[in-house]
Amino acid sequence: MDRSENTDKPIIEPYDEPSGGWGSVKSLVSKANQEGLLASTVWATLQNQNKPDGYQCVSCSWAKPAEPRPFEYCENGAKATMWEITGKRCDREFFARHRVSELLEWNDHDLEKQGRLTTPMKYDAGLDQYVPIKWVDAFREIGEELNALDPKSVVFYVSGRASLEASHMWQLFTRIYGSNNLPDSS
Repeated sequence: MDRSENTDKPIIEPYDEPSGGWGSVKSLVSKANQEGLLASTVWATLQNQNKPDGYQCVSCSWAKPAEPRPFEYCENGAKATMWEITGKRCDREFFARHRVSELLEWNDHDLEKQGRLTTPMKYDAGLDQYVPIKWVDAFREIGEELNALDPKSVVFYVSGRASLEASHMWQLFTRIYGSNNLPDSS
């Protein structure tokens, strides 16, 4: 239906409640519980988010006011911080239990719920699994692969979820390498 045909009926109903408030607090407590952070220092960590002597939100460029309030972040920014500091770990035992062909059937949400990687991993096609690799070996192999390529043929993807600092370091590395190909998802 063409919107001009029905101008009397609002598409979105008015919402007279606060966009944050106790509903946001309840949601943040639930997220902290999901990430295993309920009894952690996450609340003290969030008090430093977007503060002059603190750190910048990992999900946006929320301004740092001269006189910040205690809750100087949005609900989604706090959730992104909790996800970044989650206590959940996706270790080598997880990858020993699951073949990559199986993991390809999982949805993104279930994969993310497994937690953060604890060691570098390398795909072994014969086993159809990710296997642990030492940091020094991982960086050496990455360097060998990059050195074998023409820098102008390499694209360095930047996630919209990357922090400003991480994005800055990634673009600096990309330019030192000799590439200018930096698309992002934001």
